[in-house]
Amino acid sequence: MIGKYIWNSFKRGCIQLVRRPMYFLLMVILPILCCWFLMDLIKDGSVQRVPVGIVDLDNSSLSRQISRNLNGFQQVNIRHRYNNFAEARDAVQRGEVLGFFLIPESLEEDALGGRQPVVSYYVNYAYYAPASMQYKGFKTISLLVNGGIVQAALRTVGLRNETIESALVPYQTHIHMPGNPFINYNYYLNGTFVPCFFSLFILLVTAFSLGIELKSGLSRQWLRTAGDSMFLALVGKLVPQTVLFTAVGWFIQWIMYRCYDFPLNCNPWNMLVAMFLLVVANQSFALLMYCFVPNFRYGTMLCTLLGMLSFSFTGFSLPQESMYPWVEALGFSVPVKYYFLIMVDQALNGIDLYYSRYYYAALIGFTILPMLMSWHLKKECMNPVYVP
Repeated sequence: MIGKYIWNSFKRGCIQLVRRPMYFLLMVILPILCCWFLMDLIKDGSVQRVPVGIVDLDNSSLSRQISRNLNGFQQVNIRHRYNNFAEARDAVQRGEVLGFFLIPESLEEDALGGRQPVVSYYVNYAYYAPASMQYKGFKTISLLVNGGIVQAALRTVGLRNETIESALVPYQTHIHMPGNPFINYNYYLNGTFVPCFFSLFILLVTAFSLGIELKSGLSRQWLRTAGDSMFLALVGKLVPQTVLFTAVGWFIQWIMYRCYDFPLNCNPWNMLVAMFLLVVANQSFALLMYCFVPNFRYGTMLCTLLGMLSFSFTGFSLPQESMYPWVEALGFSVPVKYYFLIMVDQALNGIDLYYSRYYYAALIGFTILPMLMSWHLKKECMNPVYVP
């Protein structure tokens, strides 16, 4: 009889997936499209040739050299030249350019005369990644201009080039980044954002599939199909989703590590198992939310909120060392945090699997915890009361 109940529950779960095209859209199409869009967006390693403007109020040989050097940077592309500050500001507000570089009047004369002219640059940080690139380019060219002016001034007093170079650059630095030797933005941005987006889809689909049983009043039928066993009912509903989500997750990993050559310094099975545990852990996390809040609207909203906030408090967009202690602790309450730590230890650093055992155990723990609270969900399913 147990086998019959498992089969009936599993068949019911598969039929529900087939009958609603929305499931296929949220479980297959959108995760793969998001993965492809984010990776193709910065497939060259970073955002390049950001459109910027320049305001040259000096029109001297030094200012023209600054313009040429700035346009030679890979990060920025001077699309327009403006006559004054007002024109450039209006262009930024219209979205024509994402920032501009302002060269003041009498730049060359004041610089060579030791009067410290002020070079300004304006960056629109509404678009974070392009803004960071143009800020880097603007700041670099400002430092180079400063060094060029000092070099010209020191030459006028008769110092040799060797003495000038040792004064301006007293030491050289060598940067070594074992986890990301190419300083590729695609590796460390999409290595975290893509799994986080994928986790959000898992939370939404799981929350919807559980909540629709309560909303539509079919929860008693759902339990009766599984012989009034909450465990068998959950297995029949979630296992088809687990299989499909795991297949999509492995396909996304294939795109990352084979098509886009993301660093993979470990046995591929380490990350494949981590992806499977991420899928199951997120499903269990959504189930746990429904055990506490067995309501379609509130349960789905709670899963969505925690899924969106996980971009921030798990350390993807802000280093956890800069967080408040309670925010840092909150980051360890969502499964994607542990996948992120596994990815850093295994895929990037390639350390022994033994040192990541606690992270794998934490993902397994997420799958066990909802079983302790499933009695509350069963109670609501036996006596469904829809609260709009």
